[in-house]
Amino acid sequence: MHTLYFVGTAGSGKSTLTHAFASWLKNANISVGTVNLDPGVLHLPYGPDIDVRDFVSLQGIMEKYNLGPNGGLIAAIDLISTHLETLQEEITDLGVDFLLMDTPGQIELFAFRETGPLIVSSLGGESSMLIYLVDAALGKTPAGLVSSLLLSASVLVRFHLSQVNVLSRVDLLSEEELEKVNSWLDDPIQLLHDLQESRNELQIELSGELFNAIQNLFSGLDLVPLSAARLETLELLFSHVSNTLTGGEGFETFR
Repeated sequence: MHTLYFVGTAGSGKSTLTHAFASWLKNANISVGTVNLDPGVLHLPYGPDIDVRDFVSLQGIMEKYNLGPNGGLIAAIDLISTHLETLQEEITDLGVDFLLMDTPGQIELFAFRETGPLIVSSLGGESSMLIYLVDAALGKTPAGLVSSLLLSASVLVRFHLSQVNVLSRVDLLSEEELEKVNSWLDDPIQLLHDLQESRNELQIELSGELFNAIQNLFSGLDLVPLSAARLETLELLFSHVSNTLTGGEGFETFR
């Protein structure tokens, strides 16, 4: 079984992509299961095969410990660790080729607390990877793109898993904005130039150092342009996933 963790900032489209990619895999005759790991989500665009809300009640935790929404969500996510054995049993019972993990909306609660790495090490199995979503609404500016990639690098360091970075929700960008982002990816020096434009000397130096760190970590600025509403981008995502997990053996590996 291959496990994909969809990770990104709030509103970057993790649940929408989980739903769309699961549907795409099913249409390709590849067995797939979905897992919701967000105990605080109210509505999902799909019906998860396994739902952490069946084990952890955010409202119940808030009432029991007299916590507000933020404190309750932190406690709820930490309490997931007490149900890992049961979650693993349910995952094994699914018996699917692909398992899509929809992680909590607040990336800091999953990536930068101990619970996130514990969940990944306990539930993911040997063939696991991260799909990191860079929200196009942030990535359409030089500072937004570089800061998003810096956060992606931090997630990479936390989990020590293979990672594919995608530029999500590109359908929300104008043609001009998408062309600009693509030009930055094709010519990182232009991105650095635009990043440093109209900044003071200290900001220019800091921007250059951050940019160099990102280039060294990712060997460039590869981003897979993605829209959950466009089938061709989902096929492109599968190609990157296949190359990462199986060396590009393709569909037949999973049928």
